Amino acid sequence: MNNQIFGMDTSTFLLVLSPLIAISLILALATIISIARKPLPWGQKWMWLPLAFVNIFGPIIYFMVGSRMLDERAGQNSGDERP
Repeated sequence: MNNQIFGMDTSTFLLVLSPLIAISLILALATIISIARKPLPWGQKWMWLPLAFVNIFGPIIYFMVGSRMLDERAGQNSGDERP
């Protein structure tokens, strides 16, 4: 039986794929920690949690857009005025 994926031996394929899996897991964990640390009630944070589990792109979208939005909401809720 031929154990090849995309023209590579299975063990070579897993070696190539493992860094991407590790990066994806690290980004997902960082996203969850970032969301949990925001000083807002969970009702305002829950919609961002599923993004943590969408490939590698979900966490990137969160850090580009969602983190800023949650920071702005946290500033509005605490009454802080930011310059």
